[in-house]
Amino acid sequence: MMQYSIQANVVPKNIHPSSLRLGGRNPAGDEISFTNYYMELNGKPYLAICGEFHYSRYPEVNWGAEINKMKASGINILATYIFWNHHEEIEGLYDWQGNRNLRKFIELCRDSGLYVILRIGPFCHGEVRNGGLPDWLFGRTFDVRSNDEGYLHYVRRLYAEIGREAAGLMFKDGGPVVGIQLENELNAAAALWELTAKQGDEYLSGGSRGSEGVKHMRHLKELAIEAGLEAPIYTSTGWDRAPVLEDEVLPLYGGYAYTPWSISAHNQLQQPTREYLFDSYHDEGVDGDFTPPYPKEKYPFACCEMGGGMQTWYLSRFQVEPESVSAMSLMKIAGGCNFIGYYMFHGGTNPVGRSGYLNESTTPRITYDFQAPIGEFGQIRESNHQLRLLHYFLRAFGDRLAPLPTVLPEGATELTPENTDTLRYALRTDGKSGFIFVNNYQDHVEMKGHDDVQFDLQLSEGNLILPQYSSLTVGRKASFMLPFQFDLSGLLLHYATAQPVTVMDSGEISTFFFVMPEGIDGEFVLAAAGIESILSDAGVVRLEEDGIYCIIVPHDGSAMIRIRRTDGNETRIYAMASHEASMLWEVETGIEKSEGESGSERISTSTLDNGRRRLFFSETPLVGMAEGLELYSYGSHEFSFREYRHETDEQEWLTKKKDCRITVQREGWFETCYVQIPAKEIKMDVKRIHDHKALVSLEPEILDNVEDILLKIDYTGNVGYAFSEGRLFHDHFYNGAPWEIGLSRFKEAIQGGEIVLETTPLRKGVMKVAQDAAMAVEQVFEGEQTAKFHQVSAEPVYRVTMTSRMKKL
Repeated sequence: MMQYSIQANVVPKNIHPSSLRLGGRNPAGDEISFTNYYMELNGKPYLAICGEFHYSRYPEVNWGAEINKMKASGINILATYIFWNHHEEIEGLYDWQGNRNLRKFIELCRDSGLYVILRIGPFCHGEVRNGGLPDWLFGRTFDVRSNDEGYLHYVRRLYAEIGREAAGLMFKDGGPVVGIQLENELNAAAALWELTAKQGDEYLSGGSRGSEGVKHMRHLKELAIEAGLEAPIYTSTGWDRAPVLEDEVLPLYGGYAYTPWSISAHNQLQQPTREYLFDSYHDEGVDGDFTPPYPKEKYPFACCEMGGGMQTWYLSRFQVEPESVSAMSLMKIAGGCNFIGYYMFHGGTNPVGRSGYLNESTTPRITYDFQAPIGEFGQIRESNHQLRLLHYFLRAFGDRLAPLPTVLPEGATELTPENTDTLRYALRTDGKSGFIFVNNYQDHVEMKGHDDVQFDLQLSEGNLILPQYSSLTVGRKASFMLPFQFDLSGLLLHYATAQPVTVMDSGEISTFFFVMPEGIDGEFVLAAAGIESILSDAGVVRLEEDGIYCIIVPHDGSAMIRIRRTDGNETRIYAMASHEASMLWEVETGIEKSEGESGSERISTSTLDNGRRRLFFSETPLVGMAEGLELYSYGSHEFSFREYRHETDEQEWLTKKKDCRITVQREGWFETCYVQIPAKEIKMDVKRIHDHKALVSLEPEILDNVEDILLKIDYTGNVGYAFSEGRLFHDHFYNGAPWEIGLSRFKEAIQGGEIVLETTPLRKGVMKVAQDAAMAVEQVFEGEQTAKFHQVSAEPVYRVTMTSRMKKL
């Protein structure tokens, strides 16, 4: 047994009202405020879970569905860039219609119960041409991102346009907009100047520096307020010592596992980052990597750009490991972050402008999938399954976590990313209760597993050793959190070798859901006080001599632990195997119909916030709506989902979808719904023209009766191009993963029924100037090169909306 001891007898954190002059109240009386450690909603800790989704990179018709997917993923604040050149590509001609309808997008967020942060620029970056600044803004007598009145004149005009579009939707008006981000990465980063011809070495100005930079940020805030963009939260990116308006703006941070900007033709190997080493972001006594230009404990440590993925760059091809995303979240939370934010959480597609492509030339022209937790065509990725469990935990137990300080073991800040021998762990605790955070993921490093791990926590009321009755093995790429001295509706859970996820409380019955990390048996140790008896449908239950109960559940299966209490109530623990937990969805659906209503047409139109919270297990992604559930099945026309129901009454499921068969079966604690819809037959012909070029012929009705058709392209090459009638409509930088195209996005482009796929060669070798070339710049390649399409397939995406109601007796 390898024991790790940590001194956790700490005093509670000094938490007090923040010096930030932020906050506000809406007409309903809801109030946002800040302490120096966390955000508050109505005087209680509110842990922001913020995800980036760019409306102008997605079809307007699909916004509502995708916003609901984000909410089902646990997001409670949606952030979006407002790209200047997406709205005023031609000087004086603003476009706020269709896919650029900012007002409609904000209203849909409101209807789904999400808050909104508008990142208003004017400089955004976001891998957009000129960082979002229009081409016509250059060649003037002023410098961009400066305090020159000529530049500020155009910024004032832009902000006024945004203010008109968002009028009445600010938090103070009862709307969802709680935050405004000013500029982006001022002094810290710039974007390629896309007017120039040579890629990769000519950049825009990083913006005004020093006192001028502070002055510039103040100008922007004043202009935003002047335009009616008044919100309880103003933010700015704070990394690389960007200028911060002290006590006026909340500085935001982030971190990425993949840093393609560090790659060049002469340096093609990314070094491991320090993002997966534990730090304390809110403790002056810790000499870590975070050294802001203000006292650490003055403001909450908040993030807006934790890498939810990363876009491939021309010189940097990689596949984002889903473990990198969940481990990033865990590390930030462990370090004292009570406000997490992902860039991106939802991928998208770059629009093509009137003057050409609007992307930054380091990235593909069209695709902006970003390998995000929700993909460019709405795909739910593996990283999403892992993140949801953390998000649901923050939603259910964030008020317990928020006040707890970070405690690092001795030597934690001295570790290097290359260290694979030392177990990485930290605590958040007030000296009495809290959570152990364990991380064994490191980007660009092969980590080792750790066997027979045991923790000795030196708390204020004595030592707590865990586990005591089973072994704990930390696998490669594992990251998880374990609770100790955790309250279970009045019962005391001394510790568990399982991660808390959420709780369902019906008054007499409280059910706590825990996930057992892969390879770790769930050991639950409870104080006997208040317990009459314990039953578990798997594993063993023992009453030890020292008056504690120990329940051990094997990790390869789930178990319901029923605790009968001396007060007559019941507490349940549902210990989930990791595979089952990845299928968990916690959603809200509309209030059920009142007695006397009949038929599936009359559905409650109440907002989701007034609905009821429900727990489902489904491999098929689903979202909650006022109408009920919406499910998205990729490839299969037969699927099922289970709902946890402690009620004994039966319910029936209804749908308006034709020829849909639904059967319901009660199985113990769960009610399983089986769904069968007509299968979509896809008629598609693929003809090889050359190894590197293929013709895909589609039937005219290919998109009938389905939500989408996902084209999956297995190829080897450098860059993949999809053309229709000579027009490029999608592209892909090869990184070894299949290239996916959602055809419904491009139904106008492909209405001719034919797609031409082409790829350029993937090369291993060197380019040389031809010695006998007629032109001195002619080059020849020496080495291996591959450009070949292996297989093209198509997968239907089905969308089914269902409602439930109680059966009449």
